[in-house]
Amino acid sequence: MGEVFPANAGRGQLRKSEFWGLDDVSFELRRGESLAIVGANGAGKSTLLKVINGLIKPDAGRVRIKGSVGALIELGIGLDPVLSGRENIYMRAMLLGLNKQQIKPLIDPIIDFTGLGDAIEMPVQFYSSGMSARLAYAVAAHLNPDILLVDEVLAVGDMEFQRKCINHMLNYLSGGGSIILVSHAMNQIQAVCQRGILLEKGRLTFSGSAVDTLDLYFEQQIPRVEQTDGGFGQNLSPDKPVAIESVTIEPTKTDIVQTGSEAVLTLTYRAIQPLENIGWAFSIWTHEGMTCITGAICFGPIKLQKGVHSLRAKLRQMPLTPGEYGIKAVVFELSSQQPIDHVGWDNAPFRLQVQNETSIEKNAQFMLQQLVTVDVDWMN
Repeated sequence: MGEVFPANAGRGQLRKSEFWGLDDVSFELRRGESLAIVGANGAGKSTLLKVINGLIKPDAGRVRIKGSVGALIELGIGLDPVLSGRENIYMRAMLLGLNKQQIKPLIDPIIDFTGLGDAIEMPVQFYSSGMSARLAYAVAAHLNPDILLVDEVLAVGDMEFQRKCINHMLNYLSGGGSIILVSHAMNQIQAVCQRGILLEKGRLTFSGSAVDTLDLYFEQQIPRVEQTDGGFGQNLSPDKPVAIESVTIEPTKTDIVQTGSEAVLTLTYRAIQPLENIGWAFSIWTHEGMTCITGAICFGPIKLQKGVHSLRAKLRQMPLTPGEYGIKAVVFELSSQQPIDHVGWDNAPFRLQVQNETSIEKNAQFMLQQLVTVDVDWMN
């Protein structure tokens, strides 16, 4: 149905402060396929759709399309604000080469799909953003293009309309149409798209299934947690006899810490003298260190040995979803409940990375910013 080819040779040199909006991007889309274009703001997603639709002429490379294109790239684009919604339907259809006899049977289905009712007779300039999106999608989709380009315009529609559009896209694909979708609503991408490409600063960095593409994109959005230096180099004294040197969480049955797996937390300390009647605790925080997610306290009592030793705790089931977290820990006196040493508050927490297999469920957890899982038995 369509192909985008790069052509780097012979292109002009950039002037000061200029940059390539798209650089070395190449892909192919066949009939009946759906492609998601994923990336951060400014990655070049909308620019790529405009190039495909012919709104922007590429400085190098070529786009080859076999078939008609229906595009929803910017809210209200292609709609005349002075004309009514009904008149805009006729205008868009005529621009695509349809005559009045061909347009007439399409009018009622388009108006019914928009759900605008009597507002279809109002000038579009008085429409809300959601009403404009309803009209634009209904017109583009019902004129039966071979390729449908959709860029974020569904985000302004309400939940009912978005669901209607997704169902329409699925039926459109089953009928042999092709879709290129740009959206930050990742559930829409996973519902509609089979394949995906990832753009970073105008360059294509990954191409694969939609689920794999979203998984990689989400991983790149996770802020990195700086590792603390722990207690190395701290000056110990009778007033500060213990220093926490490291806190780690290691899997027991796999190579990586996974959601739902067993793991062992190890706190390594250095002590200049034995200490009795001690407790210790750890807590796991969000990557920015602002919210405590979970943790545990050992009231012991335990005895700390002189020298470098470790305290351990087994996590029977890791409750965290995939992502980057911080571990804070404390060793304290049971009698006074006062800390002897702690890490993660005055300095950076120790880093914990939880992973899991790529799946729709994992991407949904990222999208919802879900932090912990719940052990559930689903009952009918």
